[in-house]
Amino acid sequence: MQPKKSVMTDKTRNIIRKTVLFGLLLLPIVCALYMAIDLEYSLLKKIAYLGVVVVLLALPALFLKARTYFIIEGVFNFLFFPIDIASLYLNGQSTSTAFLMNIFHTDWHEAVELVLSVWPFALCVVGLWVLYFVLACRVENRYLVKPLVRKITLVAVPVLCAVGLLTMSLFLMRLHSERTFKSTLDDATGLVLMKFYKIYPYNLYLETADIIRDARNQRQLQKQVASFRFGITPAQHNDDAVYIFVIGEAARYDHLSINGYGRETTPLLAQYTNLISFDSAFSQANLTGYSVPLILTRATADNSELAYREKSLPEAFQEAGYKTGFISKQIPSRLTERIMNACDESYLYYKGIDVEGNYDIDMVSKLKEYIADSLQCVILHSLGCHFRYELRYPAEFSRFQPTFGKAFSYSLISEENKEQLVNAYDNAILYTDYFLSELIHYLDSLNRPAVMLYMADHGESFWDDERKLSLHGSYQVSEYEYHVPLLVWYSDEYAAAHPDKTQVMRSNRFTPVTSDVVFYSLLDMADIEEVVDSTRSICSPALMVYDSVYVLTGSGDKELIQLR
Repeated sequence: MQPKKSVMTDKTRNIIRKTVLFGLLLLPIVCALYMAIDLEYSLLKKIAYLGVVVVLLALPALFLKARTYFIIEGVFNFLFFPIDIASLYLNGQSTSTAFLMNIFHTDWHEAVELVLSVWPFALCVVGLWVLYFVLACRVENRYLVKPLVRKITLVAVPVLCAVGLLTMSLFLMRLHSERTFKSTLDDATGLVLMKFYKIYPYNLYLETADIIRDARNQRQLQKQVASFRFGITPAQHNDDAVYIFVIGEAARYDHLSINGYGRETTPLLAQYTNLISFDSAFSQANLTGYSVPLILTRATADNSELAYREKSLPEAFQEAGYKTGFISKQIPSRLTERIMNACDESYLYYKGIDVEGNYDIDMVSKLKEYIADSLQCVILHSLGCHFRYELRYPAEFSRFQPTFGKAFSYSLISEENKEQLVNAYDNAILYTDYFLSELIHYLDSLNRPAVMLYMADHGESFWDDERKLSLHGSYQVSEYEYHVPLLVWYSDEYAAAHPDKTQVMRSNRFTPVTSDVVFYSLLDMADIEEVVDSTRSICSPALMVYDSVYVLTGSGDKELIQLR
């Protein structure tokens, strides 16, 4: 009987080892359930998240022996869990691309100092690593799953995935009735793949691959435009003038009370006498990825590739002798990352768009540092009214009620819930009013010639007509997604130095224009005239009256629209 007792003991020990190892592999997942903001208010989301992660974690066990499985999972999963837990602690979300970019760009001396400052935590991590791999090496190396279970799982998982994609596609078709089933299926597949960017450890590897690929693309892109010159004569600019361009996000022209909206969404901006709101400004695209390159370069919707063959607005300022900066609340695209790298200073906030407490006002503090460093032209890429709207503003700006608040779920996007969505959106506009007014207040306090130009990249739809379009990126041309606010504020000192330009801007405020005026107008404001097309500058009496313009829809197709 004694040998049998010994066998049972070894079996029990092996089960305990595997249980402890599984528990350690689930450590970052358990942390996410308690710390991730987007899971905080929904038990159903937590259950679904845990279920998906456990399935993904268990799938390799179908084909691997126990010891092999735990060692591989330890190398590709457990070794990097401190990164994900650090992101959850700091940002309330699993590791994002921006968070990883900041890690990659951190000086190793600073990294060592940081680790030494939290040495008890670092010691615990090393202890857990040692415990994990000692246990993994002592696990009996047999298959974890029986052949029958493996066969059933291999059939069940694809069937469940297919059903899930079909269900999501039908839901998307209900939101966007103008799209085909194939396009909604593609969208659903993309949304599923995007979920992997929130699930550890897949997010680490997907985002690392993205960063490596983007870095390679950046090097290639930089080579293509390195020799490009606008032909601007460099000059020493000693007038202390400051030019700030704010890229807004998803803002509709008709939801600003300074533009006639019934709700008081811009009470602070309304107090500035040196503020001009342009009546008929139109974006050239209804998606950020399409519109921002057209705003920051001389490219247009009917010649969009020009954005990748020429340099950008801040680089034109650099060529003229200005020091430039770029501050971004959004993950940069391949092009905007190149532009940020080209600026004298740049700063990317690593908190994700779905993290509470990530507000645009932070950029004003960073701008103050840049102005102190004598930067004269700075781009601010804001979160603005980016969906989810409730995360764009703190509680004290929740003036328009009811909203869904932090308990929001994407399943609530429907016309039946339009009131709550519009209320939250208008609160985000109200916060944009605060952010811009604080920015203006700071610029005004400098007692220097200063200009702030603000333009949204696109608007937003709320089931406004019979087409029942919602949010943005529709495949149809919609005025609600293209008609955007264009605001210009200038200091008294700038007005004194350029009375003709400020007067012309006021006289042009009712002239229909598109986003291509941003590039030429800012350069014109700074008297950098070598590349200024006077027909596209709001400072020029020769400003062209647009009657039609090409725009890019959410599908990437080019459409000609008539302007009013």
